[in-house]
Amino acid sequence: MRAAPQQPRTNGGRSTSRFALGVLFVALYVVLSAAGEVYAASYFQQADLFVALLVSFAAVCLSFNLLAGHGTGKARVTKPALVAFVSLNLVTAVSWIGLFVGLKYAEPAIVVAFMVAIGPAATVWLNALIRRKGIPPATDIVVSVTIAMIGGYMIWISVSGNAGVQWGPQSSFGIVLAIVAGLSLALTNILVKLLFDCGFSGRQVLAHRFYGTIFLLLGLVDYSSIVLEISQHWPAIAAIGLSTIIVPLLLIQEGIRRVEPFTVNMVLSTAPVITFLFQYFDSRIVPSLHTFIGNVLITIVAVGNVYSQYRRTA
Repeated sequence: MRAAPQQPRTNGGRSTSRFALGVLFVALYVVLSAAGEVYAASYFQQADLFVALLVSFAAVCLSFNLLAGHGTGKARVTKPALVAFVSLNLVTAVSWIGLFVGLKYAEPAIVVAFMVAIGPAATVWLNALIRRKGIPPATDIVVSVTIAMIGGYMIWISVSGNAGVQWGPQSSFGIVLAIVAGLSLALTNILVKLLFDCGFSGRQVLAHRFYGTIFLLLGLVDYSSIVLEISQHWPAIAAIGLSTIIVPLLLIQEGIRRVEPFTVNMVLSTAPVITFLFQYFDSRIVPSLHTFIGNVLITIVAVGNVYSQYRRTA
């Protein structure tokens, strides 16, 4: 008896597989970076923040430049691509340094919540403006505004003293940096996607996006403490670099390659609740029901929208 001929895979099947794989890469990024950020927040309480970041990003930049040397990408460096690379260096510096300084002065789950709350709304309009994608769907606008409103609730949690970390004189500084980092992160995802559209490989983008971060840290670091900090805390610095920068960036760039920036931001919106769960391993943070409720609300909206986009792709 002859077997029935195998049906060729449809474009719809390839699209849904690509979408699902892209979401998986971003989800893995969320879990790994959440664990790393909680650990970094605890470490930064007694360590030199800028020395740790300078060493980490210098190692990251060197590693990715070595990897890029073995790549096969042959994209031409046009004027738009050069502008995108310069812009990417600037917003990368703001988003990463803003994130880590924010983690030092505020509850990690709330810092991450601010970043993801502002991201979808910013992505909707920046994507339309920069990549010429036209007016976004009404559902994306509604979802982004809803998440931004939940972010407003998270601000009230912090200011009213209901967060897991006591509100201090520098907490507002940490919150402002988290919001700025969220805007920068949204722009970062779009610029990376734009460079992919121009034909650059993930290795090339990673190799050349941290120069601005390193130059900024060189202006902030205390040079007299570099040798002492490295000699005493090099295992912790290496762990932070691997868990919050190197491996997560490799994961999220594979996600950005396969799905649109708005989808990336929706998956990133699940990060606060994951970060909240990892906070149980940090004894200085008291579990806050208010923070948990805000994180869960953001996650429900985000997961619902990702599922809706998956159905739309199928």
